[in-house]
Amino acid sequence: HLQPKFRHGYTQRDIDRAGERAQHVVQNMGSGGIELTSEDVEHLLHCFVHKAEAIDQIWQYATLSGVVRDIGCFNCYLNAKMWGKQYERAFAVVEEIVQAGLEPNEYTRTCLIRLYGLTGDLAAARRVFDGEVSGKSSSSPSVHVYNAMLDVLGMNGLVEEMRHLFLQMTGLVGRDLSELARGHGSGGVNPNRGTFHALIKWHATYWDVDTATKYVRVMSEVFGVRPVAKTFKLIITRKTAVREFQKCAATAVLMSEGHGVEPPGFVVRTLERASKQLADMEQKVKESEAQRSSVFSGLFD
Repeated sequence: HLQPKFRHGYTQRDIDRAGERAQHVVQNMGSGGIELTSEDVEHLLHCFVHKAEAIDQIWQYATLSGVVRDIGCFNCYLNAKMWGKQYERAFAVVEEIVQAGLEPNEYTRTCLIRLYGLTGDLAAARRVFDGEVSGKSSSSPSVHVYNAMLDVLGMNGLVEEMRHLFLQMTGLVGRDLSELARGHGSGGVNPNRGTFHALIKWHATYWDVDTATKYVRVMSEVFGVRPVAKTFKLIITRKTAVREFQKCAATAVLMSEGHGVEPPGFVVRTLERASKQLADMEQKVKESEAQRSSVFSGLFD
């Protein structure tokens, strides 16, 4: 059986085969007198979030067979539609949650923030972040709600607003990142690794490797959140390695010597490929300059 928490450890072949089996089982449940519970539905939706056909068949079976679907089931289906970029259907699922009289929870709130962010409606995303969910008021933002909003700001290019929200989240408004040191801690909501990964990812995406690296220091030294291999993979990408090779190489050294994290194979291969690409570009520039020099020198002979 595929377990949701180990989903990223499975190969695509594992997922495809399990998806085919799930579809076959669901198709034959009715004739076999087998009934799913809401927990079964939620588990299946978790496992096959990337398999659109399997997801829809599971949901259709649950609907037609009268399974009582709780907010957890709806959240999983909503998340699956977002993964599949079926945003119109995702908004329809939100309406179904309201019509079913279900109480949106924290996960619903984070999904809604991301959904509005993905469709460019930042005003609606901010309203949900501020506590307005399906016409109802919610509690103060949790770390997961903050992380969702940080990610939405980043994907829409608002990195400066991300920084302000992070300082607001941690109760450090008015402080500069470079001023923060061990012991300052958090006067608000404690950030987790997901918080910093959102900040690091989007700063690196917009070529600000220096600030992305600052957040690595802050997460470790100020908040005691240990960087992992993925932290550095968010900085050292194929694009940043070519554009900011020296900084990315220094980040790889920081991984090993500063944080005791051995650079994964992807990082090593990315830096090797970037180094070769830069060397090839440099060679082509030299050849072009030599050719141009010979052309001009011939004109004046």
